[in-house]
Amino acid sequence: MVIKTSNGRNTQVWYFDQRSYTIKTKLNNQSWDIKSAGRTSDMQIWSTNSGWFQVFKFEKDQFINMQDNRVLEVKGSKDVEGQAVGVHGNNGGANQKWRIIYLDKADAIETKGLNEEFGFHINRPFYIRSRMPMQRVVTMHGNNWIYLRRWTPNHAKHAQWRFDEKSKTIYNMHWRNYVMEIHGNGGHPYVRATTSVNSRWW
Repeated sequence: MVIKTSNGRNTQVWYFDQRSYTIKTKLNNQSWDIKSAGRTSDMQIWSTNSGWFQVFKFEKDQFINMQDNRVLEVKGSKDVEGQAVGVHGNNGGANQKWRIIYLDKADAIETKGLNEEFGFHINRPFYIRSRMPMQRVVTMHGNNWIYLRRWTPNHAKHAQWRFDEKSKTIYNMHWRNYVMEIHGNGGHPYVRATTSVNSRWW
C-alpha cells in the first residue's frame, strides 16, 4: 500500500466488509493486511482470513489495529507520490491521521477549467513550443519516442497534448492512450511516451 494522487480508480476505493470485519479493496476484494508483527511494518493487500493483522477500527481520524493498537501511517512522514503506507505505534503525527470520504460525497472529477496546482487547463489541447529561434514543438512518434520537431499540418495531432485531471498526467492527442513519462535514471534520463499510466512522480 502506498499514497498516490487521488484518481478515482478501484485501487483507491475501499469498503468495510461486515462478514470478515476487514477493510477490502474494490479492485479484487482482498483485505488490508499487516506484513509482519514488528514494531514498524508495511501494509499490503492479501487474501481475506480475518486474522488480527487484518482487523482495524476507525477512531479519532486514525485506523487502529484491534489487537496491538498500531495505527496506519505514511512511512517516514514523506508526503510524496508512491510513499509506502505501514503501521506504527501511535504518536499522534499528521502522517497517522486520515479522513474517510464516501464516494457519494466525493467531488466529481473536473473535465474543464484551470488546475491551478499543476498550471494546466484540463483537457484543453496545447502545443509545447521551444523558445529557441526555430520554435520547434514537442512531438510524439511511433515506438514511444518524443522529439522536438518543426510544426507541420500533417503532424499537428502528434504535437498536441492535454492534461488529464484524473491521472494528473499529460496525454498525446494522436495516440490518445499514451502519456509522457521520465524514463531512465542516473545522468541520462529522457522523456518518452507510455500506455502504462500509473500517476507516479515520473
